[in-house]
Amino acid sequence: MRASIIVASVAGSVVLLGLPSIASDDRIPFVGDELVFELVGEVTNFATPPPFGSSIQYGYLTKVRGIDDVFSGSPHNETTALFTFFNEATTTETNVDGPLRINARDGTTTIYLNSAPASFANPDSFRSGTPIQISSLHQQAIVDTATNTFTAVFVNTITEANKFTLNDEEVKLGRKGQAFRATLTGHLNAVAPPSGFFGGYAVSTSGR
Repeated sequence: MRASIIVASVAGSVVLLGLPSIASDDRIPFVGDELVFELVGEVTNFATPPPFGSSIQYGYLTKVRGIDDVFSGSPHNETTALFTFFNEATTTETNVDGPLRINARDGTTTIYLNSAPASFANPDSFRSGTPIQISSLHQQAIVDTATNTFTAVFVNTITEANKFTLNDEEVKLGRKGQAFRATLTGHLNAVAPPSGFFGGYAVSTSGR
């Protein structure tokens, strides 16, 4: 199997990516307690539905395991990202402990093969591409109201991994049933939207 894979870029050109020689049905496996991707994003929180509200979190992947370059050009930001994500979550519980506000949320994460330049001015632009992976998520977000900073941990289980074509080969970003854990660090925005900014990474938690 050749190590060079061709991916259509967001600008309609072609980007040469290097991938390891892995069986095509498990091209980018989410196994073995390894880093699977890194990300940059923003969050917007809503007061509805009651009693605790909801949250959307959106952005792009800055690194994906097994892919040498996840951007179509320069600068490396949301406008050139090949992979974007969009989280939809409902807050199920909120607890307060001193300056800390602890939010528990459940929802879904969708990762897209991007089809047009995304923009943080338009959150929906991060889900304009082709869905290549969907996962269920549980999130705990801890906000320090004294410093306006927060950390969040996601536990995701893949519910759907759709094949997409790389160099005439059908491949997947993980498989149904595999899991990963994402850890984020962020800062709240003084005036929403967005409600905050964050960066982080995800590690696979599935056995081989």
